[in-house]
Amino acid sequence: MNMSPVFRPLPSLAGARAEPVPGLRLQKLRRAALDAREAFVKEGPVAAVATCDLVTFPYPAQFAFSGAALSPAPYVMLTNRMQVVQFVDREGARRTLLFNPSDYERGVAAPFYRALRERYGAFVSDKVMSTRHGSVQSHLAALGLTPADVDYLAFDHLHIQDLRGWLGGDGMPAYFPRARLLVQRAEWEVVMDLHPMQAVWFVPGGADVPRERVVLLDGDVWLGQGAALLSTPGHTRGNMSLAVATSREVFVTSENGVATESYTPLQSAIPGVRRFAEHMGWEVVLNGNTREDSLDQYSSMVVEKLFAGTSSVDGAFVNFHPSSQLTAHVMAPGLSPTVVLPAPNFGDVRPTPASRRAA
Repeated sequence: MNMSPVFRPLPSLAGARAEPVPGLRLQKLRRAALDAREAFVKEGPVAAVATCDLVTFPYPAQFAFSGAALSPAPYVMLTNRMQVVQFVDREGARRTLLFNPSDYERGVAAPFYRALRERYGAFVSDKVMSTRHGSVQSHLAALGLTPADVDYLAFDHLHIQDLRGWLGGDGMPAYFPRARLLVQRAEWEVVMDLHPMQAVWFVPGGADVPRERVVLLDGDVWLGQGAALLSTPGHTRGNMSLAVATSREVFVTSENGVATESYTPLQSAIPGVRRFAEHMGWEVVLNGNTREDSLDQYSSMVVEKLFAGTSSVDGAFVNFHPSSQLTAHVMAPGLSPTVVLPAPNFGDVRPTPASRRAA
């Protein structure tokens, strides 16, 4: 397994996660997240980031807010988004990361969505319950990038991902000739040996890619100036979050929460969410389609919340941008987001000559 490149760890967080008692671990993570954020911001902003909408799709309402939201609709609508991030690494080279470049054409093979499609049929599934905004390929072309410009791929988690089209495998050619997958070791080990309660969310064979294209991570990594991957286990065992510093603010993205208000539920206007949070005494409300690591997920969301800080657009909300964002839809009455923050975009994404020479 190719373990290079070597990334720096973020300070503080790993030591806090080593605390075995969940309540004490959360207390230590609060302090560590603020310390890590301070060090992260001091190093300066990322070179560029662009946010690209991919597809809007249905997701069980009972999971989105841990059953708190009150609506007759069985599904919320989420819009999956990709971030194209360019950062300067330790050697001074400008690198390109695609965070959550979902191959949604192949992702429907995950058992949960395959069964949904069989239940509702192709027309309702493709034309009514989902909207395609653009593909990974079309967004890269619009930004002036080629597949050879991409150094790294990463996902907050590997639910409904099929990596073979991007990295090769199972007889498929690789769309990205140079890119390597950055993935938490814990996530990779789960995908290699799925439990029956996990399998419904994973594409069969979707991780059958050449092993030399995979870089295993053990915890938080500082990719380069203004860009980091935070280990945020919970939604899955190896969940991680993208953190980006611009000249104005820090933002964090993952699918631990489906809306910005998941991190400030007392500000939510979605029926039931505020009352649920008050009753439970929770400061965050989980995206809860997996239950095995709920304590860790809660703590990870607190880390995300503190690392992101408040939004410069609306100080009542955290600058968290879900990788699959709650979206207003006629089929989901009462389940529209209270606030939608402007999509993170900063600097100018551009081709990198060094990467093209390498290709």
